[in-house]
Amino acid sequence: MLVDRGKFVHILAISVITIGIISTILVYANTEEDNTNKITIIGNNLDISLIFTYIDEIQINTDDGFENGIPLDELINFTGETCPSCFKYRLIGSDGYKQTVNWDDMKNGIIKIDKKAIFPHLAHSFWVKDIIKIEAIGI
Repeated sequence: MLVDRGKFVHILAISVITIGIISTILVYANTEEDNTNKITIIGNNLDISLIFTYIDEIQINTDDGFENGIPLDELINFTGETCPSCFKYRLIGSDGYKQTVNWDDMKNGIIKIDKKAIFPHLAHSFWVKDIIKIEAIGI
């Protein structure tokens, strides 16, 4: 039994639309989980609000005024990294924006509770917002 061409195209179109709808639902369901407080630091998945309970905040002076956060070098040390000065660090924002800084920059920078990195001694282009990941890059 042969299906006429019009019916076949109609069934194929419905199948493609159904697959598209299911794919969209799955993608949406997987991105809806609350990742607002999550950050991956050198392979460790952590909750930023919990980190703030373990590391004391400091206040730094920037050209935009005073900012509060935890020192980025203490954050790296918190992960147990044994040679933090052996690496550069890539900070990646949720929008895909990324910057790479050296250990001396990390010692001068902070991360705020909203996951924004601030380096008062560097240009604002190095200030990454909504960081989702910090990677250690071999020198």
